[in-house]
This record gives sequence, C-alpha cells and structure tokens, in this order.
Amino acid sequence: MTTLAQALLPLHRGYLRRLEEMAARIGDEAVLREPTARDESRQLVRHESGFVLRFDLADSRSGETFEVHGARPDEPAGREVRVGAVPFLLEPGNWEELMLRCAFGGQPAEEDAAALAELLHGWAVVAGHGGFAAGGGQAGRWTGRLHSAAVRLDGAEIVAALDLGTCPPEAFDVLGEALAAFGGERTPLARVVIGGTRSEDS
Repeated sequence: MTTLAQALLPLHRGYLRRLEEMAARIGDEAVLREPTARDESRQLVRHESGFVLRFDLADSRSGETFEVHGARPDEPAGREVRVGAVPFLLEPGNWEELMLRCAFGGQPAEEDAAALAELLHGWAVVAGHGGFAAGGGQAGRWTGRLHSAAVRLDGAEIVAALDLGTCPPEAFDVLGEALAAFGGERTPLARVVIGGTRSEDS
C-alpha cells in the first residue's frame, strides 16, 4: 500500500463501518451484500453511468434495498501526497460519493483530455469488475468492487464522480502511477484533487 492509499484508508474504513452497521440492523440471516439489480427477464440492469447497478445492501425478506451515506465527510490521513511529479491534494470526503479532479496546467488539447478521460474510465471499469479486490483483505464479506463512475470534462479539468463501493484504497496505487506517467507523453497534470464537494455543489 502506497502513501496515497494509506492517506485514503480512513475514507474506506468509514464507508465499511457504515455498511456493517446497516448490515447488522438487517441481520445476518437476511442481509444481501452488494447485490446487483436485474429486470424481469433476469438481465442485469445498468446504472445511468453505464456500470452494472449494484446496491450497497438488501433485505432478502422484503426485497428492500439500501444505500449508505456519510452524515459528514471523513478526514483523510494526509492532505498532500506526491506521486512522481504530480501532487495529489486530499480533502475530506466520503468513499461512496468521492470526487476526483485532474487539472491540467492550461487548456488541454482535445486529444489529451479524451485520453485522460479514457484512462480514468478504464481504471474504473477494472475496479468495477473487482480487479483490485485482492488488496482489500475483507475475507469475502464484500465484493471489493467499485459501484459507479461518471467521467466528464469541466474546463481544464477531467472530473470523475465515484461511488467506490468496497473497492479497496490500493486501487489508487495503480491510478496514481498511471496519472503520474500520463504527462510523459501528453500534457502534464498540474494536480489531482480527491475529495471535496461534488462539482455541482461548489
């Protein structure tokens, strides 16, 4: 686990704590952990972001589904981490509603902006399929999967709204290295901000 992943660990732990508290209220005999949604023909339903719709929890008796949300942002273990030449600025946030903003030093070329958006989406797809789950150490209680990610261009920034689900913070080890390497062939990043308010609320 890198310094970046370690700094984000409190956000991940806060989300898992909220999940476990809700699971305890439902009860072990009835709780379904991170179930997917299916339509009447038993086909998987997609979230508006394109990812498979996955709930935090469900009650097998009633079919009721649950999404947990932090009442206030969780504090990261550090406020700035450098990966290669890129500073990562960490702000309070919630693992299940985490904003990630990648800022170029100036207005990026259209091709570079598209490449960065593709990088973030590709990372999220791998995380959504459980590609980083082995680092979570959760003994099979949770899937270790990201639940959804919406990536878009906002001026000179690429913004990702993430529901990281139970994806472990070690996933950011890979993302951090990839973002640091991105500037070797493309317009370099000035900074990456993780946490803070959702862009529409700022």
